[in-house]
Amino acid sequence: MDELIYKGFARMYDALMADAPYDEWAAYIDSVFKNRLNIPECDQPLVLDLACGTGNMTLRLAKMGYDMIGVDASEDMLAEAQRKAYEAGQQILFLAQDMRKLDLYGTIDAAVSVFDGLNYILTEEGLRMAFERVKLFLNPGGIFIFDMNTEYKFKERFGSRSFEATVPSGEAYTWDNMYHEEKRINEYRMMFYSTEEKDCQPFEEMHYQRAYPIIDVCNMLFEVGFETVAVYDGYSDCAPDEHSTRVTFVASA
Repeated sequence: MDELIYKGFARMYDALMADAPYDEWAAYIDSVFKNRLNIPECDQPLVLDLACGTGNMTLRLAKMGYDMIGVDASEDMLAEAQRKAYEAGQQILFLAQDMRKLDLYGTIDAAVSVFDGLNYILTEEGLRMAFERVKLFLNPGGIFIFDMNTEYKFKERFGSRSFEATVPSGEAYTWDNMYHEEKRINEYRMMFYSTEEKDCQPFEEMHYQRAYPIIDVCNMLFEVGFETVAVYDGYSDCAPDEHSTRVTFVASA
């Protein structure tokens, strides 16, 4: 992972990702936790949001009654998350950490990672390290829910194409995509700019994600000690197929 990504982008992220279905994802996660976490109703489950970004899922789960910890490698994204938590009156611990070196102050009841944060880990060794660290801090019976972009999405939906987006507030980006099939690496060259602020200088960021076969991810989870793993097509109860663009893993410690 490149520590220079999500720097300038951090201040534009929420505006450009306003259409992301965070409410739908949060409701799904809440339902899984309520059905599968064996925690007394009087207790407040402690949940880790891994690769939390600007805290969009962190704050939603906090409002649902979960005690939250947010971890991200980008201090710029965390600064946005902290600002939003303060404005919402939420007391949330945010930590600037590489997920492969996760180091918490104690155990947690559950963990989540939404919006393909784990695809940013570009090696199998690194992904296994992240899984090991989450498993280390999960209480027995804890749940880890995360999603990943699929190779089908990178290859067929993104491919060698260009995209652009602008929102009413004036933030905009262009995105040139390239998928390197032999390495399963997706390369995003992103140029950000403002159509409203003349003094706002355009800036560029390079992002890289890796596609992982579902079976490989499941095997890694079992290898580090998770007892059960279920895989779904996005945030649904359906099994993934060859045309799934996002898959969700639900692993139990």
